[in-house]
Amino acid sequence: MDNFQYQRSFCRNIGIFTEAEQEKLKQTTIAVAGMGGVGGLLAERLIRLGVGNIKITDLGTFEQSNLNRQFGSSMLNLERNKAEVVHKEIKDINPEAKISYNGTGIKSEADAINFVDGCNLVIDEMDYGAWKESIFLQRAARNRGIYYLFSGALGFGALLTNFDPHGITLEEYNKLPPNEDLNNIKEISVPAERILPVVPSYANTAMSMNMLQEIIAGQIPVPTCSIGVGLASILSASEAINIILRRKEIVKAPQYIYVDLLDQRFVIKAVS
Repeated sequence: MDNFQYQRSFCRNIGIFTEAEQEKLKQTTIAVAGMGGVGGLLAERLIRLGVGNIKITDLGTFEQSNLNRQFGSSMLNLERNKAEVVHKEIKDINPEAKISYNGTGIKSEADAINFVDGCNLVIDEMDYGAWKESIFLQRAARNRGIYYLFSGALGFGALLTNFDPHGITLEEYNKLPPNEDLNNIKEISVPAERILPVVPSYANTAMSMNMLQEIIAGQIPVPTCSIGVGLASILSASEAINIILRRKEIVKAPQYIYVDLLDQRFVIKAVS
């Protein structure tokens, strides 16, 4: 679009960011794996913040059950690849941004290495239960010397953990054996308290413990709504910006950040 100008489009950010910081965001490359409830909204938040280079991936297509919360989902986009749709939507916001996408997702170590190549930060928004894929991604980020963020939504809440490339690994955080050859493992089991260190009060009445266990195992989808995924996307975008600009001390694993709007809770705590 000939009439697009970066400075004009993001001038309202100035005062929150300095001009030098805005320019740094323009030069930054962030990879987001997973374009579902949180990931699609996160990509949109990042592009509106002025991040100039974004890589996205998702092998899934939009289903009718996505309409309650996912950016890009509509009756017109059912059965279309999520990454392709989100790419089109955010490219229309900033036509100058370098946005690459693929519909293959992260399935192997090679996929993860290729995905994080050239990035300053990687954010994991893949589904609960995709533990092997997440470890591939965190290992690739660690080897590149960049932060890996993992966040998710549950109900009216959001949970996020920042992994320093020189800090503890995702395997250590989830109490898994380190440096295992993941190609020989079919399923990975993660302790419930690592995935849901804080259970919202309303979950005790709305969900059974069996349901929570099935969610953690990736057997059923996480119950989510537009509030939780919106909050998780904003929390992820805010942490991403802080990592890039270093405005405040970064909360690092084994600490996590948990926010729930209905319970009116804000928690920063290390997993036990």
